Amino acid sequence: MRQQELQRRLLFILHRGLVEARLLAQAKKHQQLFDLADALEPIPGYMDRWEEQHLKAIRFNLKTYREKHPSSSFDYLRYLDVDPPPGHF
Repeated sequence: MRQQELQRRLLFILHRGLVEARLLAQAKKHQQLFDLADALEPIPGYMDRWEEQHLKAIRFNLKTYREKHPSSSFDYLRYLDVDPPPGHF
């Protein structure tokens, strides 16, 4: 995957994460909100000083979040690996 494509995917994941965070806060699902923030928080730092092993760490964090909260309708791994981000978000 090209660096520019990966960067757009990661930005879209952060965007969708903020959307989900707002919904979780509204629903008072504090633990899930904490877990989401825990999964997404390292991404900006990784993007700023990118190394190949960061992709593995991001996948691990997103997989851990999905396994802990399978009812989430936000499939971050799919955004990372399968579906390209929309033109505008």
